[in-house]
Amino acid sequence: MAREQLRQYQENLLARLEKVKTAGAETSSGYLGVKIADKNVLVSLQDIKETLPIMDIYPVPMVKNWFLGMANVRGVLYAVNDLGQMLENQVTIISSNTRIILLNDAIASHVSFMVDRLIGLRKLEELKKIKTAVKTGFCMQADVYEDDENKVWYVMDCTRFAQSNEIKQPY
Repeated sequence: MAREQLRQYQENLLARLEKVKTAGAETSSGYLGVKIADKNVLVSLQDIKETLPIMDIYPVPMVKNWFLGMANVRGVLYAVNDLGQMLENQVTIISSNTRIILLNDAIASHVSFMVDRLIGLRKLEELKKIKTAVKTGFCMQADVYEDDENKVWYVMDCTRFAQSNEIKQPY
């Protein structure tokens, strides 16, 4: 029964994500909360093309350990990166909660990253900024936020991620 409830929750979340994207959510307010290497991370809905359950990933030889390989998404090959390894040197454990997030083609073609799990939709306006200019890694914005439950949230900069040398040259 718990498994069925989790599946319904995830399906509901994905349906709501699609609804918000189709309705044209403003960049400043629409975010998907995800878990990456024990960090709560917000990814702008405008930067996401699609979220998918884990699938077959075909390894590529002689690349960095965080570059997991290529995944075939309806006939299109996507590079799959493990952000947990890139940011915190923490391998993402693949489970039924693991998701692959495909970046919007306007940011980068055929680039994706893996997250531990989806948390849910968030609005930046509902969070309190607690720090500015924090060193958070090559693909995070400097501002750090906190929610009503005192959970810390980092905001991913998908454009910076896609244009980084790590992604452009994973070997």
